[in-house]
Amino acid sequence: MTSLNNQSRFKRRHASLAAALALSFALPAGTSLAAPQKDAAAEAPIWVVDPSPVNWLWITWNTMEELVRVDKDGKQEMGLAESYKWIDPKTVEFKLRKNVVFQDGEKLNAQVFRKSFDEVQRWDNPHPPGAFLNFAKGTKLDVIDDHTVRFTFPETDSAAMMKFRGMHVGSSKFWKELGFVDKKTGKAEGHW
Repeated sequence: MTSLNNQSRFKRRHASLAAALALSFALPAGTSLAAPQKDAAAEAPIWVVDPSPVNWLWITWNTMEELVRVDKDGKQEMGLAESYKWIDPKTVEFKLRKNVVFQDGEKLNAQVFRKSFDEVQRWDNPHPPGAFLNFAKGTKLDVIDDHTVRFTFPETDSAAMMKFRGMHVGSSKFWKELGFVDKKTGKAEGHW
């Protein structure tokens, strides 16, 4: 009896899979079964392929770097920074790794890092799902030398190191040609 039940379930699963496969071939290319969503700046509907609200996280965390990161046990480790030191409770200085090269061939230095910081800081809400990751307005970044940057916060920020984990650094070319701000909407949730 158990064998018959398993065979029946197996046949139903294969029938469902075959129906889904047949439907996918029957739909014209570029068609999605997801409901269309209207974009504020566009007149035509936008068909969402992956309606997941965390899709942009996978893109950024798998294509960009950050100053610090965490290992599988939640312990902090260095990313683009080789070291850091707190000057006082509101000021932290990072030494950037030397010989870091972006995918487009540009080398990381303090000016390239500054461009990423400046781009992200100009957004109203760089991390919409987690506004606690946003640096406070008034946070300053000073370039000390080619591989040293200093952050000064308007007030003590106990979550600063976590925020550096969420600050994605891209090459100058990335910010110039793509960036996260959609030119049509002016919003920073990306345009993918």
